[in-house]
Parts: sequence; structure tokens; C-alpha cells
Amino acid sequence: MPKSVFVEAPCGPVRGLEENGIAGFRGIPYGEPPVGRARFAAPKPARRFGASFHADSYGPAAPQRRSLPEPFARLSPVTRSFSESCLNLHVWTPDITGRRPVLVFIHGGGFIIGAGAQYPGDDLARRGDAVVVTLNYRLGFFGFNAFAEIFPGDDRFVANAGLLDQRLALEWVRDNIAAFGGDPDRVTIAGESAGAASVAFHLVAPRSQPLYAQAILQSGTLNLFYTRERAAEVSRDVLRILSPNGERERLFRVDHDAFAVATRSLTDKHTGILSRPYLDGAELPEAGLPALYGAMKPVPVLIGTNRDEFSLFSELSMFRIDSRKTALAEWVESAAGAETARRISRLYSDDRDGRIGFGTDLLFRMAAIHQAEDHSSRAPTFMYRLDWEAKGLMSRLGATHSVDLPLLFQDFLKPFRAVYLGILPDPRRQALAERMRSHWMRFVKQGRPGEDWPAYEGDTRETKIFALADRVLSDPERDRRVAWQGVDGYTF
Repeated sequence: MPKSVFVEAPCGPVRGLEENGIAGFRGIPYGEPPVGRARFAAPKPARRFGASFHADSYGPAAPQRRSLPEPFARLSPVTRSFSESCLNLHVWTPDITGRRPVLVFIHGGGFIIGAGAQYPGDDLARRGDAVVVTLNYRLGFFGFNAFAEIFPGDDRFVANAGLLDQRLALEWVRDNIAAFGGDPDRVTIAGESAGAASVAFHLVAPRSQPLYAQAILQSGTLNLFYTRERAAEVSRDVLRILSPNGERERLFRVDHDAFAVATRSLTDKHTGILSRPYLDGAELPEAGLPALYGAMKPVPVLIGTNRDEFSLFSELSMFRIDSRKTALAEWVESAAGAETARRISRLYSDDRDGRIGFGTDLLFRMAAIHQAEDHSSRAPTFMYRLDWEAKGLMSRLGATHSVDLPLLFQDFLKPFRAVYLGILPDPRRQALAERMRSHWMRFVKQGRPGEDWPAYEGDTRETKIFALADRVLSDPERDRRVAWQGVDGYTF
């Protein structure tokens, strides 16, 4: 039977619920609602609560299309509520006293979908004797646009508002987490996909750097950002559709669906996700990836990818990406020249497996390796690759993008976990999940994931391979790594 738990925090009095030894505080506002004239502006801290805030239900996520098809979306307990007033977070703690390490997990979803509520933190909090925080932030063109480039000097527009939302949440953690039993000096920021790319931003951005002590990046880094020029081009095209006369005020009147319609109308001109972060020249310098990797805060980092990431994008219609081998090679040519493109392209067969391998390396694996190569010279770095193949409806996609999430979060997308895991009990898969959770939480507590996971170093490149039977391999992608050396660029 849940029981009430009361916390007096700097943000004000908060009342949550304790169940099975873990206190949960859901839907706590960390920012003022970014609505009206604040729709695209920098976020502002939430006012202190006067009366007790009842944190017993998840707050709304940012407006978005549902990630689950109907009628399943309506049945899901974590994706019912969407609102522009979405700046809220959720806290799970074993005890409101003491000073425990803190894990702040930033959800993924391509900067267009997702919610902190999809990642219940009670299991990890119990397993690691740690405080776990997940959060919501602005998505789509409300959170990621380049209107500030089109209307310079108008402070109603700011670059990368969604990333600034995340920073404001981290500042809330700094100021309040001690009241929930957490240690603000032992914060690990983590994320998957767009969440991992967000973590990479915070590793570089000077104003974010004081807010954490270490980081975890799962399947994403800065190569997923736009350049400033590309972001402005996309936003001008969106503005042209929504407001043909260029009137900026209309951007504050149209709803989320109008932005979605505008995005769909541009799919022939722009591929991939159109609303994403970009190098704004202020928070992030307009520089190449090697320079940005070198600017990252030298803290312990755990980083890795899944073996078959690209299959989710090449075989599902959620994201429009040209997965032909020739198209992938053209991107390499644009970044590194025709000869390099031919050399790299020869490493991959022109069949399904070859294209998945090529796309995975292009979008995810090689960028992770390049970041690890740089970071390992300055701070402890731990590299992994997940080879476990999905079951259920996702089984044809192999070790695809996001398959790590149901292994790490016990109730991820519950009750629809069978999409990834299948419907039959699998003791070996469960044992893999237990090992991964143990490694992740050991890293959160100690800055190292365990004695059986050596640090990634330039002379050995030891990498943890997670599967039904784990192993450590030295430089497992050597031939491809050598071919991709020095090939860095911002993708699609």
C-alpha cells in the first residue's frame, strides 16, 4: 500500500508516494510554462511552491505525435498527457535522508517524441541505492528551431531551447536534490539517442559543465546536430509554409499540428529529422567534431552503441532516411571526398546486412569511437557494444536502435515491452539485463562499471561486448575504424 512522503525542498513543499521501499515524486515543475510569447524563448525557473505540491502523477510531456499506434497509445499509462506546459521532472529515491549518487536520464526520441515517464526509475534507484531523475523538455520546433537566426535580437527566440530546458532541470537538481537524499556533487547525466546527443552538448557547453560529475552516452553524440547554416535553411522553409509573408507573430498562434504538417510537406527537400539542435556559435562553437570532442569536460564517460542501430531507420517508416548504399556513400563523399568514400564503401556489401552496417557506422558507431578516442586521453572512458537481438515484433531488426532501453529500465514502455522482448520468459536475456543494470549503476556510484570492464585506451581499445555471454574484445571494429579515421561530419 503506497504511503505519503513529505519533503521540504528549496523549490517548496513536495508530497510524493512511497511504494515497495522507493519514494516517487512525479511531475515536479522545474520551469515556468513556456507558453504564449515564451513558446520559443529561454526557459525560466519555476516559482517556489506556496502550498504543498502533490507529486503523485506524471506531468505532461511535450506536444508530439504518439510513439505507439492507436489503440495502444490510449492504453499506455505514460503517454496520455501532452502540453506546451511540459517542464517537469520525476524523482525516485530509496530515502529522503543521506547523500546518494544521482542519475539524471534524458529521454531520446529524435528530439520529436518521448517522455520522462517512459523510464520509471524505481528499479535502478533500488538496485544502485541512488536517486534517479527523468525529465520532460520541449520537443519538435518548439524546442529545436533556428528562428533566432532569422529574427536576430528578438529574445522571444533562442537557439536550442530544449537543451536549455534540460540545463534548467540540472540546475533544479543542483539546488534541490539534497532534500530528496541525493548528492548534488555526484550527478551522472545520461541519455539514449537524442538524449545521448544532449549529454554530448552538456559535456561541451561551459554553462552546463559545473552541473554534473560524469556522463553516459547510449547511441548518440554531436554528429546528430545540424550546422548553423543547415538549421537556418530548414527553419526558413518552415516559416515560409506557416507564414508566407514572413510574419513572425504567426509562429506564436499556430498549433503543434501545423508545424507537423509543414514538416511533412518538406520531406522531399529535407531528409531525416528537421527539428534538431544546431551549432549556434554561442553555446556551441561552429567547429568540426574533433574540436568539439576536445572541448568536452574531462569526466569519466561510459559510451557505446548497438550493433545494428540503423535497421530501425532503414526498415521502419517513423524517420525518412535514404538507406541506399549509394546515398550513404554520397554523405561520406561530401564530408571526406570521393576517394575516401570509395574506400569506405568497399567495406560494406550492397545487401541488407551491408547497408545496416554502413548506416550504423555512419550515424552511430564511428562517432562514438571518435569521441572515445579523444576522451580516453583525458579522462576514464568505457566503451561498449550491445549485440543482443530483439525478440517479438522487433526481432527482424536485430540489435537495433533503442533495444538497450528495456534491458536497462525494468518497466520501459510497460505494458508493451514484448515488442522488444517477446512474450516468453527468457532467463538468459534477464541475466543480461541484470548485468547491464549492475554495470550502469556501479558506474554511477564509483565512476567505473566494474573490474571485468577495462577502460578504453588508445593502445588496446578494449570494448565490452554485451550479449547472452559477455566478453571483452580489443579493437573489435579495427578495419572499419582505420578506414573511418579522420572522417567526421554532421549527418543528414
